[in-house]
Amino acid sequence: MSRHHDAPIAPAIVEQASEWLMLHWGGELDAEQRQAFARWQTADPEHLRAWQRLQQLQRTLGEVPAESARAVLREIPDAQRRSALKLLGLLLVVGGSAYLVQGSQPWRNALAGQRTATGEIRHLTLSDGTRLDLNSDTAVDLLYSDRERRIRLISGEIQLTSGHDRSRPLIVETPAGDIQALGTRFSVREVDGGTRVNLYEGELRISPRQAPAVHLKAGASLWFDAGWVSTVYAADPNASSWSEGRLVAERQPLGQFIAELSRYRPGVLRCDPEVANLLLTGVFPLDDSDAILAALERSLPVRAHAVTRYWVTLKPRA
Repeated sequence: MSRHHDAPIAPAIVEQASEWLMLHWGGELDAEQRQAFARWQTADPEHLRAWQRLQQLQRTLGEVPAESARAVLREIPDAQRRSALKLLGLLLVVGGSAYLVQGSQPWRNALAGQRTATGEIRHLTLSDGTRLDLNSDTAVDLLYSDRERRIRLISGEIQLTSGHDRSRPLIVETPAGDIQALGTRFSVREVDGGTRVNLYEGELRISPRQAPAVHLKAGASLWFDAGWVSTVYAADPNASSWSEGRLVAERQPLGQFIAELSRYRPGVLRCDPEVANLLLTGVFPLDDSDAILAALERSLPVRAHAVTRYWVTLKPRA
């Protein structure tokens, strides 16, 4: 088996393939769904590789009649069905046997001490009084010891308001490096192959794996990876609104807003380039993405075109 064939597939493609698996197991696709599925397969060679792995496992499990599987899926609640199929898609797509180990990214997500599903936001109060907020689709490990309070961010985004414990440093560990809090409220997000930090109160010491440490003051933000740190810029006060269950836009291009909203909605949510530069201002509750799409249709010259419940595109209103 070639190295390419065994290589892991990007988590975003894992999720897309799992959604298509759900639709196929849920029943016959209509003509528009079949066309959308064909476009998805040909859009990227990785899409086809993911789907071929799905077919391989289906052949392996060929003793289970497809109709029986579909019947079971129809009997369980929708949220559980989505979770079950996403997990199955994960098992199928993440890689060959050499990749299915605890240290791989998908398995680290699945085995994390705390994790949230797509659209879920969780608030925790830790033993030292630290408040830890987990954004949608986030995974962390809590590694508290007598010497330090360490939170390992595996994927997604967190916000912390540190508790009072002068004897043990509070450290957020990311793949790019460590972030030590010095009496602080801040957020950390894994994005674009590195780590983005927004600091609202206090001070941070940021130590990339292969670059000198830097200090960050309140009201500032930066992005870093293992060997490079960006210039410092002003922290976006709206970037933390998710922790209060809101998404805030201030003259924000619609394409950027939809990209953020897609983090809280299962499946694929996209914006047509023709309307991507429309400016949007508003405060939107994150607990109902369908209601947000309806509000966008009322306030902007757009319509939400749904191929399926899990494949929606914002297009120009006819």
